[in-house]
Amino acid sequence: MSKISVTEKAQEYFLRIIEKQKMDGLAIRLTATNTGTPGVQCGILYCPKEYITPNDEHFQMKGFEIVIDSAVIPYLDESVIDLGKDDKGEDLLTFHAPNLNKQDLPEDATLQDRIARFIETTVSPSLASHGGAVTLDSVTEDGVVKVRFEGGCLGCSMVGVTLKDGIEGQLNQAFPGLIKEVIDVTEHHVTDETFG
Repeated sequence: MSKISVTEKAQEYFLRIIEKQKMDGLAIRLTATNTGTPGVQCGILYCPKEYITPNDEHFQMKGFEIVIDSAVIPYLDESVIDLGKDDKGEDLLTFHAPNLNKQDLPEDATLQDRIARFIETTVSPSLASHGGAVTLDSVTEDGVVKVRFEGGCLGCSMVGVTLKDGIEGQLNQAFPGLIKEVIDVTEHHVTDETFG
């Protein structure tokens, strides 16, 4: 079982803001995005009960619950959330996650290996709802990422938008300053699986 520590003051703060929302069963979700990359980030969100999934791990607090997707638990394990004051005396919530930069690849993994892992675990699953997928073809020395679309993405009229607004944006956030551009090297043709 993972360990998440929330101080008494922080629990009281969460309970106050949850009660103001007047939503039955509202939880607090801890998130980690771009895990295993230089652009990794953690966050704290409201989580209505209908967005709690079977993949979530639950942490019971005083009067509310914290949920975390089990896929990011290793990165948020041993986290500490506290409530202090900023320079102006305002409440300041702090989220200390010592394992956030945990790498699931060896220290000497290449940029191509890291990008391939990110595409496999983060980017491609987001296309699965359309029956599509994307894989890494190669990464050039000057940071050009070449990808291939599969399934419902083959021949899709939205593939250009997905490439530039979706995939390129995600990679730039995850690997800041390391990506020059993302290009599609797929030979597109419409199939029975094509979406859009």
